Amino acid sequence: MLDFTGFIETNRANKEDDMAEIVFATESRGKGVPVEGRENTFHVESSGTGPGGERVTFESEVVLTDDGFDEVGTITYAGRGSLKFNTVGKGHMAPSPISGINHGTAMWRITEGDGEFSGATGLITSNFTFSEQGDLVDNEYVRIYTP
Repeated sequence: MLDFTGFIETNRANKEDDMAEIVFATESRGKGVPVEGRENTFHVESSGTGPGGERVTFESEVVLTDDGFDEVGTITYAGRGSLKFNTVGKGHMAPSPISGINHGTAMWRITEGDGEFSGATGLITSNFTFSEQGDLVDNEYVRIYTP
């Protein structure tokens, strides 16, 4: 299995607007469980390793809809900061060719950041699998712009 964690991390300053660009890929593994008393709603927690070897923790709420899902959450990069996000449009999930495994994708808009990511904007793409038992494997490609 190829390890793309931290595959790219650039920090290029644009002289005209003094923005830095940070780009990397990471993988997290965890669980999604139904939220008691809230139909079609899941609480998701996962963790992995970031581009600098730091622990990454992920927490979100996913609400399934007739045409996909909506998601809001936070990704924390230990010692670096955290990013809050929400879904751009709708996320998509459907059965994969492997029995008992769903495959999906979502794009998230960064709505807030702190620490190294203070004032961050950008997008994160998520390509994931989600099993009938609630097991999650999420591969994320992250592109962050910071002032």
